[in-house]
Amino acid sequence: MAKIKWSLVFGAVATLLFAGLLAVRLGVFEEEVRPVADTKTATVRLPETWMNIYQNRKKIGVIHREFRQLTSGRFQTAEKVTLALNTMGIPQVLHVATETELNPDLSFSSFTFELTSSLFRFSARGFRSKDRLIIFSGLPSAQQKTVLPFRENLYVSGNIYESAFRSAPQTHTSLKFNLFDPSTLGIRSVSVTREADEVIPIMGKRVLTQKYCAEFLGARNCAWLDKTGEILKETGLLGLSMEKVSPAAAAEGLAAGSSVDFTKIASIPSNREIADPGALTELKLKIGGINGVFLLLSGGRQQRDQNVLTITREILPDEEPAAALPPAVALFLKPSALAQSDAADIKKQAGKIVRATDGRKVRLEKIVSWVYRNLEKKPVLSVPNALEVLNLKAGDCNEHAVLTAALLRAAGVPAQIETGLVYQNGRFYYHAWNLAYIGRWVTADAVMNQIPADVTHIRLARGEGGQELSLLGVLGKIHLEVLSFKHD
Repeated sequence: MAKIKWSLVFGAVATLLFAGLLAVRLGVFEEEVRPVADTKTATVRLPETWMNIYQNRKKIGVIHREFRQLTSGRFQTAEKVTLALNTMGIPQVLHVATETELNPDLSFSSFTFELTSSLFRFSARGFRSKDRLIIFSGLPSAQQKTVLPFRENLYVSGNIYESAFRSAPQTHTSLKFNLFDPSTLGIRSVSVTREADEVIPIMGKRVLTQKYCAEFLGARNCAWLDKTGEILKETGLLGLSMEKVSPAAAAEGLAAGSSVDFTKIASIPSNREIADPGALTELKLKIGGINGVFLLLSGGRQQRDQNVLTITREILPDEEPAAALPPAVALFLKPSALAQSDAADIKKQAGKIVRATDGRKVRLEKIVSWVYRNLEKKPVLSVPNALEVLNLKAGDCNEHAVLTAALLRAAGVPAQIETGLVYQNGRFYYHAWNLAYIGRWVTADAVMNQIPADVTHIRLARGEGGQELSLLGVLGKIHLEVLSFKHD
């Protein structure tokens, strides 16, 4: 098989960006709520609305929302999103369907969520139960139960602006919301500030609006609401925006050439060409544009001195003697909602790849090699889970990383997922790879069949529970300058 390095694919960030920038509400994971009437103005809102999604004014998708108010004062909503995207020159269409039941303050009490792309499907459903959030996620036939203890109210991304509006804050007043993302099961705090009112053109009319802006992990998004609290327009990262339109305008096709390649848009140019990244023993670079965003830049093979990063290639340890794992390391043998290492099919496949007599180093080598050889290198848009990847045997770096993590854990090798940037053909692209424990932690990339991963892999985040959301704060802002590199 040709070594087509789909490391250029957006990786873990692809799901976050392409599925609507999740927590900063660019429209895909939102569960928009519109009451039948605003109690202050008695203005009746339409029972359904449409919005077009744009990238630099080119239409790339559409959103259709419905709502109804229950007699209890609660709300039910339904939303369908269609989004046309491009990853590495391959056009794809993403469909997202969401239904929610919301409390009077617009915090959610239950939700269902389904994302479908060219190959993969992901679903999640959950509900609040006193001080817990109970979630079932993954394939419908093999859903993983997750319980998150949380006492405060939780909001989904589409409702924070409306909730802020209902609180009637004064101009320049900020409110805090706890935001839940169903794809990563992450909970983060977001600040929403009421800005000065603005008059904007919508559907051929000029409308006086209240403007609200959300600050989330260094990313800034803004929304304009009319006097009833209906969102008319939003803007966000990388030229993405949404705007209310008529049903006829929503039904119109996409603009010519509108299938934008976000992989390229979000990539970062390199000031120096690196002819053979795999031969490097050290990379030193300057990093900027990350102010106020927490990133995991230092630790292990990667060290930070102010704004200078030095990444040193690891030396693999000799095969370690059989010994009990440290408790802090053994935690990474546990299954997760997307890396289902305890599933029968995952354990069966791991048993076919490794032998009981193999040490952890050999198990790592065999599993990385198997994933590299058996997964078709193909960009996809979805929330990857190991069971579905094992079944379909295709995907980009995100799918490679989650399946590798599940197989390693099933084989007794602690494993994690790292996300960040990697160099390819003059640019740094968002990417995902693994970290495995074989006497000490070492990097591994099943897309490139590398153990350890080459030093152009720049770690920004680590984890599966929403930690990668930190990358949202640096999309379109981060910049790199290669200072020096060393070869063998």
